[in-house]
Amino acid sequence: MKFFQKSSDSLWRGLLIIGSILIVGLILWNTSRLIASSKEDERQRMELWALAQKELLKTTDLNSNIGEVSFKILTENNKNPMILVDEQGKILRFSNIDEKRAVKNDSTYLKSILKRIRVENPPIRIRYGSDVDQTLYYGHSALLKKIRLYPLALFSIVLVFATILFVFYKTSRVAIQNKLWTGMAKETAHQIGTPLSSLMGWITLLESEKISKEALNSMKKDLERLETITDRFSKIGSNPTLIPTDIVQETQSVVTYLMERSSSLISFEINLPDQKYFTPLCSPLYGWVIENLIKNGIDAMQGEGTIRVRTKVQDHFIKIMISDTGFGIPKHLQKAIFSPGVTNKKRGWGLGLSLAKRIVEDYHNGFLRLQETHPEKGTTMEIMLKLMAKDAVESE
Repeated sequence: MKFFQKSSDSLWRGLLIIGSILIVGLILWNTSRLIASSKEDERQRMELWALAQKELLKTTDLNSNIGEVSFKILTENNKNPMILVDEQGKILRFSNIDEKRAVKNDSTYLKSILKRIRVENPPIRIRYGSDVDQTLYYGHSALLKKIRLYPLALFSIVLVFATILFVFYKTSRVAIQNKLWTGMAKETAHQIGTPLSSLMGWITLLESEKISKEALNSMKKDLERLETITDRFSKIGSNPTLIPTDIVQETQSVVTYLMERSSSLISFEINLPDQKYFTPLCSPLYGWVIENLIKNGIDAMQGEGTIRVRTKVQDHFIKIMISDTGFGIPKHLQKAIFSPGVTNKKRGWGLGLSLAKRIVEDYHNGFLRLQETHPEKGTTMEIMLKLMAKDAVESE
């Protein structure tokens, strides 16, 4: 059923695109016809003006019918800019051109207009006898210029609407994907919760038996870890509660946990201050971000190298930098590493950094960015969060 629904959606989308192309094509075709017709009308009008000019040269009686008609045609043309020149190229007269700027017939302004309209339309020759040899140059009317701009305006409008539709469609898809991932995360938390409760009961039962306390403590830690993971998944898609937390201690706690469970080939260099710095945090989600960045670094080093964790306090912000000595991020992926589905791993969904960025920026109003990366030298990721003032911490 879903297959047929998807095929139907694709069919309607294809028909809509084809229909839109046909409509736009029809409009452009009609516009081109209108432009060609307008140019032909203007040409005929200019040829009539040239004929009237020739007839006026022939007659000496302006009061005759021919003289009156010719004079009327010559004076009523007020649409096309036009310049009449003699056989030496000297400007004899002009019409529909700014007279204030065209002070005299040989002005620079008139010559620039003549140069422009020469290429707009073919000239019209006016010859009478052996003494008269004139040439009429004319440009496009204001109306024709507007019509010629119409296809560009139409294309711009279509492009704007296409962009809006594309952004809307892409945003809708992202929203659907976000709902899907949120639903999957909450369902995962729900599924893990059932066996987790059962395991906690078994731990309580085992405590009454003669079993090594060290083994039980290790099991408890792993169960607590599972509870943390469940808590993280349950908070995805909802607004978590932010509690003033010592970010130095929280970072140290997550790093220590990973250090105890990492290979001996991975060395950790931790440079955290002794002073406490408080910031509003959702500890489970923040721990997820640190864990994700460190695990990405370990993967980039292929299981052998050095992870460095350090902080820097600047103004009212604290920066947490996590560096590795891996192979770095390829240049073509550097701008897209926080996009869902983008990954440099052979195995992976490409969601870790996308979720980490969302946790830091959407939930904690901070910043997560790629600080630097170099081939064969490693990568440094930077988290920046706003610190709380001392009086704000005490009031909490």
